[in-house]
Amino acid sequence: MRTCVLCLCAVVLVGCSTEPKGLDSFPSDTKPNPRSVVVASPAAKPISTNDRPPAIFNGDVIAWEEMQPRLYEVSGGQVIEEIVLERLLRQELRLADLTIDEAAIELEEKTALEALSTDSARATQLLTALRNAQSLGPTRWAALLWRNAALRALAKREITISDDTIRQAYDTVHGPRRIARLIVVSDISKAEKVRTRLNAGDPFPEVAAQLSIDSSAERGGLLTPIARLDPSFPPAFREVLFTIKPGENSAAILLENGYAIIQLLEEIPGDGANPATTRAEDERSARRAQERVEMDRLARTLLRKARPTIFDDSLSDSWNRRPRAEN
Repeated sequence: MRTCVLCLCAVVLVGCSTEPKGLDSFPSDTKPNPRSVVVASPAAKPISTNDRPPAIFNGDVIAWEEMQPRLYEVSGGQVIEEIVLERLLRQELRLADLTIDEAAIELEEKTALEALSTDSARATQLLTALRNAQSLGPTRWAALLWRNAALRALAKREITISDDTIRQAYDTVHGPRRIARLIVVSDISKAEKVRTRLNAGDPFPEVAAQLSIDSSAERGGLLTPIARLDPSFPPAFREVLFTIKPGENSAAILLENGYAIIQLLEEIPGDGANPATTRAEDERSARRAQERVEMDRLARTLLRKARPTIFDDSLSDSWNRRPRAEN
């Protein structure tokens, strides 16, 4: 369960990974762009309602009026959230006297690729799969890169790197890590019901899939391997994770968004790397980790108070059903 609970790819894409993540329901230098052109945030493009219809099937027209309510229900709320965040970020950039240029956009795409794989061909393949899975076509992908660049530019002002954060980065990459499953529920009574089912012998993945409000529920609660000092997970969560034994279920752990129950699967030993030889990379990793946390915090803070006025019933329903930034 990450402190950046519900890191929606449509909102923030920083350090995406092929490994399963969770605790959400809990970036590299590049050559300067000689043009240094300021890139405006994505602007809305009106849907054409001229003579030509959007589609025809078997000789029959599929009209915009027929498509619109369904499109709104599928992703209208998420798209509104993306546009609202972009407008809020433009305000924050103006206040901070910051601009986003093409180099910053290119860096975000480079960062996303590097996070997926060190092999460039494999990274491109994985990014294509990710974009397909998230319906990130050219327009939404460009908008996502701009949002990330804006969030990173704002987040950098809050980042400080210390020996402790570098040590955390070393531990996250080179120290022992534990693999676990997770269930998150909204209150203690539901946590007790989960514990009762687990004690009665119900499989943890089955209970997680049915009851957990964390994004890991679709994987039976399976989380990416977690290090003892990984700052992207709450301290209370990590403390419990590194005290239970393999196969053991934890007691309910109080978190910001509810109660968590963990099942430890196994521990992966550290690689024994010398911290002195990895310090430069550890410092870079520490900076990226802090940026991820701060970018997510900033996005949530901005969206938490957003109350757009929505007139269309289908679009309003989609907005109300989307995962909330405050959850």
